[in-house]
Amino acid sequence: MSNWELPADIEMPSIERVGGGGFLWDSGVYDATVKMVYLDQTESDAVSFNIELLNSDGKTLEEQFWILNGKAKGNQTWYTNKSGKKVPIPGYVSADHLCRAVLGENLDPVRKTAENKTVSVYNKEQGKKVATEKPVITNLLNKAVKVAVQQVIVDKTAKNGNGQYLPTGETKTINECKFFGSVENGKTADEITKNQPATMFTRWAEKNTGVTINKSAAKSKKATNTSAASIMDSASPKDPTDSLFK
Repeated sequence: MSNWELPADIEMPSIERVGGGGFLWDSGVYDATVKMVYLDQTESDAVSFNIELLNSDGKTLEEQFWILNGKAKGNQTWYTNKSGKKVPIPGYVSADHLCRAVLGENLDPVRKTAENKTVSVYNKEQGKKVATEKPVITNLLNKAVKVAVQQVIVDKTAKNGNGQYLPTGETKTINECKFFGSVENGKTADEITKNQPATMFTRWAEKNTGVTINKSAAKSKKATNTSAASIMDSASPKDPTDSLFK
């Protein structure tokens, strides 16, 4: 079994929950188009699944899902939670959800279809997006997808002397894709898989449309290390390598 396959004793959880300006999308349910999906890899070999969506208002949304953790975490698609149960890492679940919603296939076989293409990727050193070769999942490009989007307030973080990312005391507002589904029938990926009626998007929208969730340390009164980079034991992205396709 490769690192990309979930062990047989790990159940894929549902990410579908009803739950509690500028270029941001307001919280709500959108019909969108998948404009880009590419894989990236850090120096610690953590792998991200990077998406760009376009809605009918002409606004784009970019999000990064970590689908393989870094070397210090074993380069796995799963981890053991506080209860001692093995569970998929959150980003793997979200990326799998998108693949099932759009293509009816799980993440691993879809990932294997990636082709090296030149894409526009943000470069920290140059402070702008530059043309870079990355593995692109072309099967997902220009496909329609329904998505539940939440506006979320999170901490800005910076690396300390120990290499940990901690809150700086400032916050920012971002978009998070909560789950995905079919534009054609209005069903979420889980409703499609389980042959259930289309109800989740409606129920989620009734509770979350226009609502911004505050996840910042200022609200929780705790300066905990919650950055994706820390969770995934990741560093700066590196050039694509064959390890992305193992």
